[in-house]
Amino acid sequence: MSRPQAVVVAFVILSAVALPASAQQDLLPAEVHQGTAHDIVKYGVAADERCMLYLGGRPNSPCAGAGRGPLRGRLTIDAGHPPGPTELVCSPCHRVGAPKTSTRRPPTTSTGPVTSSESPPTTTTSPSVEQPSAEPSSKPPSGYARRVASTRIHLATVTVLATPEQAQPTTAAPDVANTTLLGLPPRTWLAILAGLVLVAAALAGLRFARRRGAEPPPAQPPPGLPSPGIRPIRVGVSDPSGAPAPATTPLTPDTGYALWVDIGELPGAGTAGEVPLDVVVFDSTPAGLRPVVTGTATRRVVLGAGEAGRVVFDIRTPARTTRTRLRIGLYCRGVLWQSFVVEADVGWPEERGGWRAGRDYAAGYGLDPSLLDAVAPHALSIMVNHNTADEHGIHVFFADGAVPMAAGIPAAHLERLQGRARDLYRRLETAQGSIDSTLGALALHGRNVYTAIRPRIDPALVRAGLDPEPLWEGLRERVRVQVIWPDGCAQPLPAAIVYDFPLAEVGSAELRACHAFFDDLNARVEPRCFGGRCISDSDRVVCPAGFWGFRLLLGSPPSLGTERPIPDQPMEAAEPPALVLGKAMDPAFVLRDRHLRRLRELLPGVAWYEESRRAGLLARLRSVQPSLIYLYCHGGVDEEQGIGWVEVGDGERLSARGLPDDLYRRWRSRPLVLLNGCSTAALGDDQPNPLTQRLLWAGAAGIVGTEIEVGEATACRFADHLVPRLLAGNRELGDAIRASRLELLRTGSVTGLSYLALAHPDLRLVVKE
Repeated sequence: MSRPQAVVVAFVILSAVALPASAQQDLLPAEVHQGTAHDIVKYGVAADERCMLYLGGRPNSPCAGAGRGPLRGRLTIDAGHPPGPTELVCSPCHRVGAPKTSTRRPPTTSTGPVTSSESPPTTTTSPSVEQPSAEPSSKPPSGYARRVASTRIHLATVTVLATPEQAQPTTAAPDVANTTLLGLPPRTWLAILAGLVLVAAALAGLRFARRRGAEPPPAQPPPGLPSPGIRPIRVGVSDPSGAPAPATTPLTPDTGYALWVDIGELPGAGTAGEVPLDVVVFDSTPAGLRPVVTGTATRRVVLGAGEAGRVVFDIRTPARTTRTRLRIGLYCRGVLWQSFVVEADVGWPEERGGWRAGRDYAAGYGLDPSLLDAVAPHALSIMVNHNTADEHGIHVFFADGAVPMAAGIPAAHLERLQGRARDLYRRLETAQGSIDSTLGALALHGRNVYTAIRPRIDPALVRAGLDPEPLWEGLRERVRVQVIWPDGCAQPLPAAIVYDFPLAEVGSAELRACHAFFDDLNARVEPRCFGGRCISDSDRVVCPAGFWGFRLLLGSPPSLGTERPIPDQPMEAAEPPALVLGKAMDPAFVLRDRHLRRLRELLPGVAWYEESRRAGLLARLRSVQPSLIYLYCHGGVDEEQGIGWVEVGDGERLSARGLPDDLYRRWRSRPLVLLNGCSTAALGDDQPNPLTQRLLWAGAAGIVGTEIEVGEATACRFADHLVPRLLAGNRELGDAIRASRLELLRTGSVTGLSYLALAHPDLRLVVKE
């Protein structure tokens, strides 16, 4: 058959199918915006007397139609209708050609009212009637008499979208269903035109395929994932032949496999320079078994240089039956961007084993160089996560040299270290002892934390032929370090209290503080001990420079969530910077007003929005693109429901469920949220609905909160130093928190260490000039 003949035949077939189908095409919108109106048409359904459309269970507008259909009506979406999928039904109505009630059993009605302002009319009918409602009714709509209810028919599921700020309510679309051209409705002509376009595209595709031969089409992202800003990364295992290993089949013992990571071709190559990306595999195989990773554990690709595709690691399964556990991390300049866990059953019965891979951490879903090029270098990344119910894994990545290492620590041991650190913070917050005894107690415990971590890492480094000392010496200077806990927002590793300077085995009473450090601090000059070691050179001297929280730029960015990838959004910084303040009106807050007046004086160029009621605060969060959200509040946890909350206004609580759905991704400015209250940094640990995750869901770039109960004086002093550094000084978050801790230390308080940054330490709230 020639090409013209094929075109004619395809056109005739398509027209024969399209004409009858398009002549009876339903007009039911799938998505609508708030404040709009739409004409609807539904074939195969006819209206009974006083038929009414119901949207989300509420009466919407009357509908009409001939005895054999179609059903016609006008769907009106209120401006305040909640967004999300909503059921559209009609009642009373019936299917065309179907009896309205069963001939075997008459319909029975409820004894109460049959209609309600909240739901469509209800009835109990025979099985032949569709979708009867079992909910009782309360009160008929105005103008409707009591009568026997008929069938309720589901027409469509309509997704109501929030109207963008720039959009205006739409007017009614003209009724084109009855308009004809040459005896055919416009939808028929559109179908014919679409058929011609499809035929032309098919012929062009055949011609293109002949030119390219057998070359396969490019890979497409998985369906259901929005493409802008998202890089769907896949992880899998291949058998020795190179074929994909079935996920439902256990791996064979003592056999070589390939563990692969598909990054895909990266968009925007060359637009932002070349950005290095380290793909790292950590071996968490139980002790005593042969290491699973047999080759190099790190592969570096350069984004923007044309490198893409599949990164492959050689692995060999243990020789006996076991379960292996591997972790894959994607690091950019030492910053963990995404993390995957791979578990494989080796030598298990086929019906009980297999392998599985899943993402458990995501600081971002985009791998576009234009996004990653803004990442500041980090010297160290530590991830603490569950290996088993009784053991936590510690996954360390030294960016200088791209050295990864994995170790384990008993979960109970780590919990004791964290609990002891918080107990010290609480006791020293209210204690009146000398700075010598205070720093001595902190340093002894901080040294315990350090020696609980490093001896587990160094042997693995030595077995890999590496010298651990230069790697740890790289942390003696003020560098950025991230400490991550993917299973929650709170951090089980007390990183701020870690003390890595030499310390004698003596009691805290025999230790004294480094006076040279405090002399420099009080003179407001750079302490000389920040050069890498204390100038006193004595292990009986506690130097604040030995604490990670006083020396390093720490951050613990929580995961964005791993089940629903969302496009990464670069910060659209507000100009001028904006601060939204929500304050608790507790009369016990005697320092609140003076503290807030002082902040306003220190921030003359910042737009200030102050609210003392929850409703007003939520309204501000909807209407403003803030740089900083500051909640001067109480904090706590509902023990019965396991939900964290903060208190604003006059005893008004705000929890995750109190943040409305229309805040989703609303904050394009990517603000920082300062929860200046008691134990607010722990509002996401082991809770089913954490407030911290809900704030990230709304678009926050991070949260700063406290690990313990802090006094009002401490809270005011810390914010007095932190907020101006972020908004007026344009300092990085990690540097601003470290400097604020030192300011409190200068007054004799070490409680600044209890403030935790659930964010990247290089976060800035103001765009650089």
